[in-house]
Amino acid sequence: MSLPLIAVVRGGYSGESVISMQSAARMISAVDRSRYTPVFVTIGRDGWSASDPEEKPLAFDRADFSVDRGSGRQRIAAALIAIHGSPGEDGLLQGYLDMLDVPYQTGPVHAMALTMGKFGTTALLRQFGFDVAPSVMLQASMSDALEKARSVGFPCFVKPDRSGSSLGMSKVKQPEALPMALELAFAECSTIMVERAVDGRELTCGVIDLEGRPQALPLCEVRHTREFFDYEAKYHAKDTEEIVPAPVPDEVTRLVQQRSEAIYALLECRGLVRVDHLWTGERLVTIEVNTTPGFSAASIFPKMVEASGIGVPRLVNGMIERMLAR
Repeated sequence: MSLPLIAVVRGGYSGESVISMQSAARMISAVDRSRYTPVFVTIGRDGWSASDPEEKPLAFDRADFSVDRGSGRQRIAAALIAIHGSPGEDGLLQGYLDMLDVPYQTGPVHAMALTMGKFGTTALLRQFGFDVAPSVMLQASMSDALEKARSVGFPCFVKPDRSGSSLGMSKVKQPEALPMALELAFAECSTIMVERAVDGRELTCGVIDLEGRPQALPLCEVRHTREFFDYEAKYHAKDTEEIVPAPVPDEVTRLVQQRSEAIYALLECRGLVRVDHLWTGERLVTIEVNTTPGFSAASIFPKMVEASGIGVPRLVNGMIERMLAR
């Protein structure tokens, strides 16, 4: 009897595809091969393909999500989505898998579509009473985009609404720098968010649901010498510190964990989610919710998982168990 076939889906359509490949490699290395047979499914603008963990190409049928490893076609039983950005973080891939009745570890279509947009996510959190920074949403077609952006005040952040890894993002301190920041963000996404900057300690909290309920992981405090935690600080800067557990008072840790679990539940999240906050010393301001966080060797999430005592193998195989049970 063959073992259940588990796809680790990687790639995607955004500039984060390189990070996705690294996240997928970390995930597939943790799969228990005495219980499951893992394969890569790679999605790109030029098509879809499959390969074994050693990168040997496999025949792949996108119509029914099956592969042929040399002994006939076998349908994939479940998918671990490791794509950051579209189509793995915006609900597109989830809709395809739903139609084929293939379970996956992330939230459902509507939840992923909502949380992909930074402005929509924070607007909903604001409506439910969570503390978020003032912001406006702009579209490239707006003739008064610059005026609306200035209304937020300075310093501010200009962010592509549906992009990750801080791609196309700028911190703007003076009005004269705003037009260039808008141009940079619009080059990444046709809808952008301009958000008032909040001064505080950068605290991020991972949340999982191995036991059927939101479970917050140990906090991470991010320290760096850049203007903000940009792509360079995340993946290349040698002086970036990601301290787990975060050296903050216990009451702050509890507040961040409780807030993160509540947001996870409200947004109908599943699987791995990272919620980013700023602690001002008096307020906890939620900045972003990442529903397919990086899982590479340089990523924060695996560090929080290891610090929790759960460990990456138990987490990955636990997610597979939950998927197959659904």
